[in-house]
Amino acid sequence: MEKKIYDAAADPAFGDLYIDIREERERFLSDGTKVPYLFVHGGFREKSVKFSWCFPPAERFSGRFFQYLSPFPGPDEEMASLGKDGEDDESAFALTHGAYFVESNMGSAHAFGAQADPTILWKSSAAVAEASRTYAMELYGCKRPCGYVYGGSGGAYKTIACIENTSAWEGAVPFVIGSPVSLPNTITLHAQGQRALRHVFGKIVDALDAVGSGDMYEGLNEDEAFMLKEITAMGFPPRAWFLEAEGFINDGSLPVQIPHVKRGDTGYFDDFWTVPGYLGTDPDSSAAKDRLVFSTKIRGVHLPGEQAEAGEAAVEGYDNDVNAAWHKKVADGRDICLELEDAPEGEDLYLMGAKLLVMTGEGAGTELTVKELRGNSLIPGLCFGVSDLPGLVRKLKPGDEVVIDNSDYIAIQSYYRHQVPEDPDLGDRHPGHDG
Repeated sequence: MEKKIYDAAADPAFGDLYIDIREERERFLSDGTKVPYLFVHGGFREKSVKFSWCFPPAERFSGRFFQYLSPFPGPDEEMASLGKDGEDDESAFALTHGAYFVESNMGSAHAFGAQADPTILWKSSAAVAEASRTYAMELYGCKRPCGYVYGGSGGAYKTIACIENTSAWEGAVPFVIGSPVSLPNTITLHAQGQRALRHVFGKIVDALDAVGSGDMYEGLNEDEAFMLKEITAMGFPPRAWFLEAEGFINDGSLPVQIPHVKRGDTGYFDDFWTVPGYLGTDPDSSAAKDRLVFSTKIRGVHLPGEQAEAGEAAVEGYDNDVNAAWHKKVADGRDICLELEDAPEGEDLYLMGAKLLVMTGEGAGTELTVKELRGNSLIPGLCFGVSDLPGLVRKLKPGDEVVIDNSDYIAIQSYYRHQVPEDPDLGDRHPGHDG
């Protein structure tokens, strides 16, 4: 059966186009120059689709447009790239290379959860592309402009869907494409190293330095040496640990990967701590030693200062690029403080990825990420899939029973050891259990 290619221009579902902003603007480049352009904002009412178009002056236009697809679209995604500057400025690149720039919210009415109709992502993108063409031909008096769609990570998948299912573009550039074995495995591998090697990053880097001994295993205990050898064999370059040696610990998008893994492989998180052969069942392993399950009660809830509006991620400095777009899936609890009746003690508590699980009261079932403990005061971190974090926290009351638990976060760090690709072309090595 021949594949049917979607023609957005012939779809009546995208016939209610509106334009609400049309104004001349200037874009300031990093070298101090200014680029004039026509800014157009509009959308399709019935589909909750919004878009922005940035058109260069006629003398600069070369008959093409670039359309960027974000990894995680949100309700106002069509404005996301306008706040960029320097080498990250998508629209300035287009304007200075003879193209107009296109961006849309891809029909996303919210930043959390999956689309009820996933085809809206590529259908709406195609509809926006075709509408921009019609507008450009009237604006410039030109023939049909050529269009090129691109995006990275989640945007790469969207780019591939666009070019495979529609006729709206002449070319596509997906980049940083996730493979069936890259997520979450590469991230969990890195997080495992950050935990197991957190006390020896300096030793590793110093040994590999120009004046070092050259033996990166020198001074490491058995568990640390084993972990370093394994991670190195998996392809992580040892010299790259210099970031961690300088105190930069970042687990990337792992916080938003864990809920998806739990939905698809719920049993793993219990098996890791109960089934012999997994690292969690070895009491002498660093995983078991770092595990924290601590029960206590809430003594007080503090919400100082103004909070983000409901639905906002409230994470400053992040936009729609490959490295940071996933922050739209989280809410930042930096202005919130929960006072606990008592807290775990120890000089080497592993709190990275730990959760505060609310067991009783109106907020029972709530999960908050732990950012830090200051005595008995707990500061939440980036919480996944929470559209109104302050409203949720207001449900918590003194006396509510809670548990601080890092079990899932430690368990997922070994997830890469237990994946066997179904496609033999992806490799035939079976890492087996941890034992």
